[in-house]
Amino acid sequence: MMYVRYRMAAELSPGGAVLEVGCGSGMGLPYLRDHARLAVGGDYTMGLVREAREHVAGAPLLRMDAQHLPFADRVFDTVLMLEMVYYVPDLDAAVAECRRVLRPGGKLMISVPNPDRPDFNPSPFSSHYPNPGELKTVLEHHGFAVTTYGGFPAEPANARDHVLAPLRHFAVRYHLIPRSMRAKSMLKRLLYGKLPNLGAVRDGMAKYAPPARLPEGAGHTAAYKTLYAVGVAPTS
Repeated sequence: MMYVRYRMAAELSPGGAVLEVGCGSGMGLPYLRDHARLAVGGDYTMGLVREAREHVAGAPLLRMDAQHLPFADRVFDTVLMLEMVYYVPDLDAAVAECRRVLRPGGKLMISVPNPDRPDFNPSPFSSHYPNPGELKTVLEHHGFAVTTYGGFPAEPANARDHVLAPLRHFAVRYHLIPRSMRAKSMLKRLLYGKLPNLGAVRDGMAKYAPPARLPEGAGHTAAYKTLYAVGVAPTS
């Protein structure tokens, strides 16, 4: 999933100036930097910014609030908010800021877990997970032409998933999922075995299947695990 979103993001504006808001520990910045003229990253949590500086030598990194971006108007070709908008208290304000710092015709990409998938389990620190209709509405409110996509079909893919899917559903329904990330990691190791060490994003780390374009007007879907919205700013 990580590879798909960063490859999709890199293909939006090859050779341009890219801003990743909420870059976390910076695992995707080297990949973006390889495909862009400039890749800037930032996060609200200073500890993550420090960690990203250790991982990505020489990359422009700073602490930033998605609702108050510390940049001049019209300086980026692409802005990314990948797997982070559900931590933002005011998504409308964040999208307005992305629109402000984008050049005419620039692109904004958002990716989120699908809140309508059967085994969806929200993060304990999240505020809200938008569905496709909500993503489209908030982006269009700020003048973007919007296309929404779904990635990773939600139906069980193999025999193990057929066994684990009802267990996940039961755990989510009755609030049995651990709240801490450490406890979640231990539970995943118990169910799935040794977890892979992902490291930085790189070509070939996983198979790439482009996300499927959702039908026009699709407000909800339970068919995909991940949602993507790409908005194109007006050219003037």
